Amino acid sequence: MYLMNHNIKTYLKLIIVAVLVLISTTNVGAQQVCSFDGKEILKSNDGEFTFDFHSVRNAPELTAGIIGKGLRTDGYSTWLSVKTEQLKNLSGISGWFALESFPTDTAAFFVLKDNLDKTSIAICVDRFGELLIGTGVENKFSYYSTKQYVERFRWINLAFSIAKRSVSFWINGKEVDVNKLSASAPSRITDILIAKDIRTKKEWITDLTLINGIVDELKLWSSPINVSDLQHEISELSSKTPVLAVPESRFEGDFSRPKYHLLPAANWTNETHGLILYNNKYHIFNQKNASSLMLRQINWGHFSSPDLIHWTEHKPALTPEPGYDQNGIWSGCAVLNDQGIPAILYTAGGEKMGIGIAFPKDSNLIEWKKYEGNPVIPGQPKGYTRTDLRDTYAWKEGDKWYMAVGFGVEKDGVEKGAVLLYTSPDLKKWDFVHTLFEGNPDVDNSGIFWEMPVFKKIGQKYVLLINKVPHNGVPARAMYWVGDFKNEKFIPDDQMPKNLEVINRLLSPSVTIDKEGQITAIAIIPDEIGGEAAYQHGWTHLYSIPRVWNLKDGKILQTPHPALKELREKHNSFQNAIIENDKALLISENNQQIEIQATIEPDGSKKYGFIINKNRDNSEYTKLYYDAEKHEMVVDQSHSSLKKYIPLKVRNDKYYLDPSKRVNFHIFIDGSVVEVFINNEDAFTTRVFPLKPNSNQIEIFTDGGNIKASADVWQLKPAPIKTDF
Repeated sequence: MYLMNHNIKTYLKLIIVAVLVLISTTNVGAQQVCSFDGKEILKSNDGEFTFDFHSVRNAPELTAGIIGKGLRTDGYSTWLSVKTEQLKNLSGISGWFALESFPTDTAAFFVLKDNLDKTSIAICVDRFGELLIGTGVENKFSYYSTKQYVERFRWINLAFSIAKRSVSFWINGKEVDVNKLSASAPSRITDILIAKDIRTKKEWITDLTLINGIVDELKLWSSPINVSDLQHEISELSSKTPVLAVPESRFEGDFSRPKYHLLPAANWTNETHGLILYNNKYHIFNQKNASSLMLRQINWGHFSSPDLIHWTEHKPALTPEPGYDQNGIWSGCAVLNDQGIPAILYTAGGEKMGIGIAFPKDSNLIEWKKYEGNPVIPGQPKGYTRTDLRDTYAWKEGDKWYMAVGFGVEKDGVEKGAVLLYTSPDLKKWDFVHTLFEGNPDVDNSGIFWEMPVFKKIGQKYVLLINKVPHNGVPARAMYWVGDFKNEKFIPDDQMPKNLEVINRLLSPSVTIDKEGQITAIAIIPDEIGGEAAYQHGWTHLYSIPRVWNLKDGKILQTPHPALKELREKHNSFQNAIIENDKALLISENNQQIEIQATIEPDGSKKYGFIINKNRDNSEYTKLYYDAEKHEMVVDQSHSSLKKYIPLKVRNDKYYLDPSKRVNFHIFIDGSVVEVFINNEDAFTTRVFPLKPNSNQIEIFTDGGNIKASADVWQLKPAPIKTDF
């Protein structure tokens, strides 16, 4: 009997120990982890559940995570979901996140949802980085501040639990008091969303409520979150630096994406500005929304280069903050102050537009600090009713700083573009003088409002370049006058402006003096495609190759920057070829990165030029040619693409070429972008987006007479843009 009792007691002890071990294991490890490292990357490590993947892309993008691989999101299309019927007794969730950018609108890291009673609760971030708790019933949503902020380019751990409507929330292992929201919490969890808010807010087809960054180590808890384990994990991992460069796989196979032109890693960009040479390195800034594909939440992106060809993209130099620039860090300029230190003068988009200034914290110009006295110009000058002054251009003359700002005025019932003129002794205190110059749209067709002014002294003359805004169906265009600066007024030599481009496309050049003393400009060449096409591409707009400006007889002469010769590789030459009607000369195929220098002797031809992006079955092609009878340069894209949402247009503009003289064409083709220079004087650009990868033949053609042509053709090597974040 004693032996039996002893054995029973022993067995009971073993059972109790086993139960305690089981309870202990459950409390510590009652979690299912998705680490994105397995063969099936959307399955939990134990195979118990699978996330549903939502994205414009066919497969998840992986990048370096905080452990192993992480999921890279894009800010506008990529998110995950899971129905908790795959799980048992779900009570919480935790995970690691790293943001490249703040969202265009309030977005969520994760959402816990009860699909039965239509309630939800979420951890969100707004466009300034403030962490919010979002709650919703049906389609009504409210957001509550945690008074906590998340930093970009840093890992953050977030954890959330719900137990009998009691809500707990941890940021990097520190609990945040959210008990007042417990009554708003779902009574059960049926669905989880990752990297997207519960609500949908769309502009075009783009959802603005998604995050742009990395997601890793998602843990779904079926017992109370073990905070001690969580804190230990955070202490081990939180000092790691995320790698937020866009994975190369995102644009694999995208033959339209340029390889030697300047453009950001992904998503939206707009004008360049602030091109400067500092410490033997070029810097240029750009309008950037890394979180979406539209003109919202604008930051100042930043690139640097040793040679104007090979660029590195850095973290944004300036980002909107609540207050005077909360609606965007809009365009401006960069100058070297009286101490030789760069300064940024930018348009601050607050309740009304003003001007701010910022100074660098380091010699590489990576970190910037906004001036405490901002805005240095709080709004429009006294006596003017428009509040949308914007885009600065600053220069020094004598002992005085000047700044031109784009504007529009109304006089005698006529709206006209104008440039405001300010002066300053130190770049910080600015006084309004008067309008530097005003247009006369009934005479000069210069439009009702001007953006992105450039006021540059070239030799003994001044060039005033502006972009008139679109109005009444007339598109934006870069135009300029040449004249003098007298009594702080611009006096043009001719009241009629000249167009910067022969055929309108390129806009808003940013100008500096390069290392060789040449005036160098880089400008934006917009896509001008449908929003649906941009959504599929995942990137919008790009910048021109660097161009050298010279002024001759009141005209800006544009030529490709000599630095581009460094990209030349394989060379083919065609000399003195006689080209007849309907017998075009093939000069290139099977390459998307090409430079062409061609000389054509028109010999009475009615039309002559180039057929580019041509498919072998002639189903896609674009024509660039001169119409000698109409005296027009023409870009015919009526057959340029079989792809959806690509405009098929014919563009033309008046232009005179002497029929008795040779014509020199210098052409750069890089994926979708085409830049054409004529006789080392004039230029025009276009964008071509064919559907077929083999739409890459280039021919010289004539219509209505024979021509003689010679051509040198170089294959150009890529100049990949590096990313240092």
